[in-house]
Amino acid sequence: MFQAITIPNWVNMPYHNNILRRASLAARLICLLLLVLAVMPKPAQANTEIIPLPVYATSRNGGNDYGFMPVFMQKDEGEYVYAIIAPSVIYNDQTGTNITFRYLGYPTVDRNFRVFVNQSIGVDREATVEYWDNKLMDGRFRLFARGTVFRDSTYRFFGFGENSREADETDYSNLEVSPEYRLGYYLPHNLVVSFGQKFRRVDIRRGKLTKLPYLQSRFPDIDGIKGGTTLANRVTLTYDDRDDEVYPTSGQLANVYGEVSRDFTGDRTYTRVGADARKFISFSDGRYTTVIKGAFELTGGSHIPFFERGDIGGENSLRGLGTYRFIDDGYVVINLEERIRLFRLHIYGVWSDWEVAPFVDMGRVYSSFRKQPIEGYRINPGVGFRAIVKPNVVGRVDFGYGQEGLNAFVGLDFPF
Repeated sequence: MFQAITIPNWVNMPYHNNILRRASLAARLICLLLLVLAVMPKPAQANTEIIPLPVYATSRNGGNDYGFMPVFMQKDEGEYVYAIIAPSVIYNDQTGTNITFRYLGYPTVDRNFRVFVNQSIGVDREATVEYWDNKLMDGRFRLFARGTVFRDSTYRFFGFGENSREADETDYSNLEVSPEYRLGYYLPHNLVVSFGQKFRRVDIRRGKLTKLPYLQSRFPDIDGIKGGTTLANRVTLTYDDRDDEVYPTSGQLANVYGEVSRDFTGDRTYTRVGADARKFISFSDGRYTTVIKGAFELTGGSHIPFFERGDIGGENSLRGLGTYRFIDDGYVVINLEERIRLFRLHIYGVWSDWEVAPFVDMGRVYSSFRKQPIEGYRINPGVGFRAIVKPNVVGRVDFGYGQEGLNAFVGLDFPF
């Protein structure tokens, strides 16, 4: 009368075992971080405000994100935001469901740190810790340190040069371990000299989009095709007279740097030189701020791994392009952005400025700056929307349009 029904043993199947294992790992990491945060010291008069935020983003490489991110702002009695906790659950149409935990700490205006942990149901994952201290050792030094381990399955490679074609698009995933630091010493006249090192261990694997050719099958002969290990040593001279490091409205920032890198996999040495400059011009008591940025970089040497060469595209260079869209020995990027304060609100217990920022990004890559120096630039117009809680918190959404479509980037801090 009754028919026996066989229930599949999902737990013992390798694929579902993998999903459960990754979900369990994400849950353990988040629980551990919450436990650490629970015992951290807090101001005596601490208050917590909750901002429920929907999440949407789209990009040429990363696909579409849909999700939810409640933001917990912890502030003292003076409305100074000293910590932000922002977990999220986001569905991506390429990588699946992603569980993310973010902690941003601002113990003082000059010292802050960030913790970021992400685990997808698929293969993507990341753990990153960052620390800044601009008044180290009684204000004589400044320090930036960062350590990250991640796997990202949304990477693309189209070939080298400004004429690389969409038709040659390939897919790969990047597994990377990358600690770095920069230690700067304050000189007179708004100058800082810094020394830094960055170690990279990169492993190239198959990506998520199997409908695209695999990088190693279409470009089998490029340097770094299987990954590699590098150590970069960089010296930077900085001039900075901005009125604020997080939310500047006037002044200028300029960096000139030189770098020597060692590729241990290929037993080779190569160099990198570059510069960038930013000018901030304010009008109407800071309601309008014009920002102009220019940057160039050039690598020199033979058999440089493709992931170590100059690139343009993404949220901090040409926002109408996917990340790492064009790659070559060097690049030039010019950004023009007008930041317009629309209104100021006292919402969720803090004062916040809300801005709109129309922009134009221009840039191209080069094999030599002597060839066609003023031709072939990509021009990407767009508009950004920003929410600023002074003195240290900036949230943004930037929409950039280029020849290959629309990109929307969500992030923290200004793009430059």
